Amino acid sequence: MMEEDLSKPRPLTSTEAALRAFFSLVSMGESISFELWKTHGLTLGQVRLLQRLRQKPLVAGDLAKELDVRAASLTRMMERLEASGLVQRNLDHEDRRRILVEITQSGRETLGGLDFWRRGPIIGALEAMSEEERAQFTETLECFMKHVRDLDQDG
Repeated sequence: MMEEDLSKPRPLTSTEAALRAFFSLVSMGESISFELWKTHGLTLGQVRLLQRLRQKPLVAGDLAKELDVRAASLTRMMERLEASGLVQRNLDHEDRRRILVEITQSGRETLGGLDFWRRGPIIGALEAMSEEERAQFTETLECFMKHVRDLDQDG
């Protein structure tokens, strides 16, 4: 029987390599999240919500679907943003059962002040990729998130 050479690390399985890459990506995201929180008191989810509202007000239910969050999570995000004066909720005049969520002028100004995001290495890296690489990257992340959501719903 041959002895195992412990001086060399064993090669990673494809799952371990993927997990390592995922944690590297999450780590980068954490630094962006920390910077957002430190400078603006916002989470990435809140910034996504504000960006969705930049074009037009949206019905709360539609906003939750677009952001792929549960209604309760959206309500908590909106409450914090409303308390900060960044969004406002109003009854839809066409259908009073619906709540329209709208970004305020202060919310627009806050989004405009997020320059560090546009100047950062993540945007630079995405722009350095070819169209094909970006499409593959997007497809891979969306596929991964679909699997996570599917397994999360099962559990």
